[in-house]
Amino acid sequence: MLHEVNVMSHALVILCGGKSTRIGTDKALLPFGDCCLIEYLVRKFQPDFPKIYLSVQQKNDYAHLNLPVTTIGDIYGNAGPLSGIFSALSMISEERAFFISVDTPFVEPALGLYLLSQPQEHPIWAIERANDQLETLSAVYSKSCIPQIGKAMLFHQYSFNRLHEKCNAGYVPENELANICPVPLNEQFFNINTRTHYYHALKLLSERGELFDEDSNLELPATGNIISFIPVVSLVGDSIIDKKTFCIQLLEALKKDGIKAAIFDSEKDFSNITNVDLILTCDLEDEDCFKIELLSSELNETPLHPLSGLVAIASDFGYKCEEVPCFDFRKPKSLLGFLKTLIRDYSH
Repeated sequence: MLHEVNVMSHALVILCGGKSTRIGTDKALLPFGDCCLIEYLVRKFQPDFPKIYLSVQQKNDYAHLNLPVTTIGDIYGNAGPLSGIFSALSMISEERAFFISVDTPFVEPALGLYLLSQPQEHPIWAIERANDQLETLSAVYSKSCIPQIGKAMLFHQYSFNRLHEKCNAGYVPENELANICPVPLNEQFFNINTRTHYYHALKLLSERGELFDEDSNLELPATGNIISFIPVVSLVGDSIIDKKTFCIQLLEALKKDGIKAAIFDSEKDFSNITNVDLILTCDLEDEDCFKIELLSSELNETPLHPLSGLVAIASDFGYKCEEVPCFDFRKPKSLLGFLKTLIRDYSH
């Protein structure tokens, strides 16, 4: 049900405070169409959102762009997007706002407007996907969340799912959005994390006829060895762990579930592979692949890789952490739902 909401209360916060370590440069300044990514988003949302805020590490980070926005510097540095939400809610004049990350350029204004139209009985409004996945970052947050967010950061608890539970978040089911916005949610929530993701985003932009202006002679960059539109999952970890056997077991489980997957040596050139949904490999450290670390109670019980570089962890002893999903590598089937979601969101 669509509820009345004052247009002047339509506030947007674009989170720009990430370190962009995987892509190697500030994502907000990546060329996108005839401007840069952050300017693209401001232009896109400005007709529907009278007030736009940028959540940044330092208040003058994007002053040279002369954008019609208000910048808000992080109160707590190096504390992730939760810090950006906390800082923005503490400083904006509106009671609540729609938040998006600068690296999700295809989120549509209609999505934010619909979430803002929901009743204020819930301090958070987000999207619940068909597979029960929650879109916790591109969501509406209210000032009443400030105490819970502050407490979470005080105890270094950065889990959005836990915050949503504590704040009694409300969720709009995915099927309710079909008539609100025609752009598929897979595309709207496509996230630019690596160079390959960036090139994929440029391809989508090109298909929309928005890639470059008529006077530009720029061309789409080459994607290198990792193919742009087939996700590559690399199993990493201690060299003694039998990753190859787990890889084969995972391949068999995927095939039984109707997913076309293949195992390739990490030295192989993946650029000509087109007939599979997922590529599995071992010990590939390329920044454009998705790394799952295997942990063994007999060898190492803590990850060798930074959690920020992993998409999941699989162990044989029930390892748990809040930063990434954890699975049992004695049960390859336990990863199927996660991998199917990865394929869906990456490949469209």
